[in-house]
Amino acid sequence: MLKCKYCSSTNVTVQAVESHKKRGILMSIVWILIAIVTCGLVILIPMLTKKGSKTKSVIVCQDCGKITKV
Repeated sequence: MLKCKYCSSTNVTVQAVESHKKRGILMSIVWILIAIVTCGLVILIPMLTKKGSKTKSVIVCQDCGKITKV
């Protein structure tokens, strides 16, 4: 059984939280260089710079409201 590590309550729920990856400055520079070199072949650019996302589970305490990782 899951417990809150702060208040030791068993009144908790498990939720899925999605986090998005952000594009860094290096990838932005590469994106601009590819746009210049390919002379407008912008079809290639979204395929190379595709951003992903991750889903992770967290425990949310219904009594104290604290969020912890599973």
